[in-house]
Formats: sequence, C-alpha cells, structure tokens
Amino acid sequence: MPEINIKNDAQRVFNILQSGGIAIIPANVGYGIVATDPAALDRIFTAKKREPHKRHAMIGSYALKEIHRLSPRKEMVRLLTVDLDLPLGVVAPFHEDHPIIQKLGKDMLEKSSVDGTLSMLVNGGQLQDELSRLATEAGVPLMGSSANLTGQGTKTLVEDIEPEILAAANIVIDYGRQKYHHPRPSSTMFDFKHMKLLRFGACYEVIQDVFQRFYGISLPDDPGRKELFSGHLPSES
Repeated sequence: MPEINIKNDAQRVFNILQSGGIAIIPANVGYGIVATDPAALDRIFTAKKREPHKRHAMIGSYALKEIHRLSPRKEMVRLLTVDLDLPLGVVAPFHEDHPIIQKLGKDMLEKSSVDGTLSMLVNGGQLQDELSRLATEAGVPLMGSSANLTGQGTKTLVEDIEPEILAAANIVIDYGRQKYHHPRPSSTMFDFKHMKLLRFGACYEVIQDVFQRFYGISLPDDPGRKELFSGHLPSES
C-alpha cells in the first residue's frame, strides 16, 4: 500500500534546500515552490516570470510569531491560526534584526517585504509545518510562493503545474489534490498592520465570520473567481 512519510519527505526536501536547491511541496491551500537560499529564491522569481511588485512569503507557523510585531493583535492571530486552526497569510510588521530575517540579505528582504510588512503562511499543512520546524532549528528562512506562472492561479494538483515551474524544481513532493481546492485555493491574506483584507482565499467565509463574530469587524463578501480570479483586492495606491 502507498504511504506518506511526512518527516522523511520534509527531511529530503530540507536537505535539497540547504544545498541551494528548490522544491515544490504540497500545502492544504495548493502547491508551493520554496527555497532557503537567496540565489535559489531569485531563480524562483525568474521561473515564475514574477512581476516586480510580487513578493515571496515566509512558510511558517504560529511558533514563529516572534518574527512579526503583532501586539496588540497577537491574540487575534492566535484565535484564527491556533484555536481555530485556519490557514492564513499573516501580513504584519516584522523585526528586521531577527536572526532568521538577517539570513535573507538586503536584496531578498526587499523582494519579500512591502511597506514594512512580511507575509507568512500559517497552517499550510503537516509537511510545511515539519519543514518550517527544520528550517527554524537550522536558523534559516523558508520562503516561497505558489507553484505557478505569475497570474495563472494556484495549482492544487501537480499535473496542473506549468512545465517551466516543474523544471525549476530539484524535487517535487506529490500528495495529490489538496483539500482547500474549492471554492478558492491559495491562502486568505490579511494585513494586521492596516487591518484590511488583501486576498480572498481558502476558508474565507469562515475567516470572515470569525472577524465579525468575535471582533465586530466586517469583511467584504468574496465576489467569486469568475469576477476576481486572483482573489487580490485592488490596491489603494
């Protein structure tokens, strides 16, 4: 019978990342392409045909909360990501002097942050949690984005990932279709600095309800993928 060995797969991936490689890995919000080495992250930008305003995100967990400056909103993030175990792109100010952030280097930090904030995917799934743990213990940043060409949408099946993206990876971990493929893949992203929604994504209606029910904060309804394919709300700038 086929088996999935998360710890073994995470270690195999981490070994490749530590040698400067690139990996495509499953997340419950869709497949991601990740690296720990700044040069490898640059290769991801090139493979994805990334536009200058796009950013890498950190793949992490609530255990890495000390990287972000969340006070007084730390408990809000805890409720969403720990108590309710929801996948969420947490966007918040961060400590530039944190040792893991320092490993990014100035150039990659500029490509991974905007307006003094850094995005971190929390609750991407068991493999990402284990990989994040390995990276944290080694003191290196685990960074990446969705495994797709820019603008083509997050993929929830390896078979749907474009050949150019697959060719950029040194290892691909295929766990089949990821569970949050409907109605949207990718993570819901919320900016805790400006207290605003940035992207409609997985589990959005649940997250929307949490904000209203527990904090009295009304978030907009998702117009759907046909009307807003990317899920990103228009920038106010």
